[in-house]
Amino acid sequence: MSDNQHDIFFARIEQNIRQHAKHQRITLSELAAGIDMTEAGFYKMLSTESIKVKTLRKIAEFLKIPIHAFFEEFISPRSGKSLTWKSDQIGTTESNAEYAAERDGLKRQIELLESQIADKNKIIELLSR
Repeated sequence: MSDNQHDIFFARIEQNIRQHAKHQRITLSELAAGIDMTEAGFYKMLSTESIKVKTLRKIAEFLKIPIHAFFEEFISPRSGKSLTWKSDQIGTTESNAEYAAERDGLKRQIELLESQIADKNKIIELLSR
């Protein structure tokens, strides 16, 4: 992934976290507290682009949304309008088809990771007996 793609990837995740919280009238401070993080730690995580899948899962659970929602275009249920940014705002000219392909790939990766976690949890359960 190029630096520009990396920046776009994390910008989309951050934007979606903010939009989903805003839509539910939850402040980022409340969100941080809801996932047992300090506000400073939460903002640092966003600014340093160091968010973990485990943290995304906690955020998704707190907001009661599927984890893949952080990788997709946010559409406001109230207005039906897209709340994503334009290509000139993020400095890219990639097409929607490329984003869709990347999104689908990320969804598959998430499903694979969730499956691996479930398998490891089963192994832990068996070993603890």
